[in-house]
Amino acid sequence: MKAVCVLSGGLDSVVSMMVAKKETSELYAITFDYGQRAVLREINASKKISEILGAEHKVIKLPFVKEFSKSALTMGQDVPTMKEEELDNIERATETMKSVWVPARNMILFSIASGFAEFVGADEIYAGLNKEEGVTFPDNTVEFMERFNSALEYGTLNKVKMRAPLYELTKTEIVKLGKKLEEELGLEVLKYSYSCYHDNGEDFLHCGTCESCMRRKRAFKEAGVEDPTKYIE
Repeated sequence: MKAVCVLSGGLDSVVSMMVAKKETSELYAITFDYGQRAVLREINASKKISEILGAEHKVIKLPFVKEFSKSALTMGQDVPTMKEEELDNIERATETMKSVWVPARNMILFSIASGFAEFVGADEIYAGLNKEEGVTFPDNTVEFMERFNSALEYGTLNKVKMRAPLYELTKTEIVKLGKKLEEELGLEVLKYSYSCYHDNGEDFLHCGTCESCMRRKRAFKEAGVEDPTKYIE
């Protein structure tokens, strides 16, 4: 069975792709350039991950997305930072979500991935939607996935399906699963994932203070897994 993985290079999409590696026989990975700050680091991480997992990797440029986005990920305003004790504060997390929200991003990216999947004859697309981000990001929920799959029944001739193998997992549980899959596959993968919202001038180097970095730090710590990530702070 063929599968297409939507791969940002981040922890969630990487572990989702590791699941796909175990469940499918032929893998494709798509990374999107929509003008985000960390696009070069995301692409380089995704290329490395695809090489390790034996997937054909494709980068798709979507310059128009930045034209209607006021997100801190694509514009000049500062990316918000968070302290660990703020991560479970819904009001604070909702504020940061709104500041990095890119309008309809997942709808756009997953639609293109679905078209590519139909083109290459893949049955499924894998995405890193998860429980922790689903608390504040509505397009990271199982409800979003179910409704998107309903649209795909009419939008693709071969009725491609989206799979989100991590949708019931927190970041901590995702790290545990990633470590388990590394051992089963006999590969080092997690150290090459890239979660940071910033381009810090070096591949795999994380700022350590943005919300994404803070969630990554906490996940490794709570999972009891040695964190291979290099942080500035």
